[in-house]
Amino acid sequence: MGFFGKLFGENAEATETESTDGAVEPEITPEQLHMACAALLLEVAEADYKDDPKETQAILRALESELGLKRATVTALLDQAKAETEGATDLFPYTHLINQRCTREQKCAMLTAMWRVAFADGDLDKYEEHLIRRTTELLRLEHSDFIRAKQAGRPKE
Repeated sequence: MGFFGKLFGENAEATETESTDGAVEPEITPEQLHMACAALLLEVAEADYKDDPKETQAILRALESELGLKRATVTALLDQAKAETEGATDLFPYTHLINQRCTREQKCAMLTAMWRVAFADGDLDKYEEHLIRRTTELLRLEHSDFIRAKQAGRPKE
């Protein structure tokens, strides 16, 4: 089971969190966190305006390994993410959820998964790279994390 599966697994409980201004944030469910991860991966696949089955397979593999979910659950999650993210213009709702519950190491694992999706079709598009760069900033990670995740996400030759 990957980093996210340990954090968002079936036994993970939703919790209320206090924001920096003292307001109580609503509970975050594992399903919401799964959706946030799926949405970010899907955004990478759609960034180049091409529908490539290799990128879809990379998303399914990442969700299975990182979230520790079965293929049928991952397929349903991806379908739901497609419906919910259609026309989305902002990554903040997804990264906000991840920032509330994830460690730096888990966020870096998410970046690596995003790079694997971007590299899956054999053509790294400038829009894919830009989206991952923006996500790095929204996840409050450093440029060095961006570079390490890119190297880890490259296909092995």
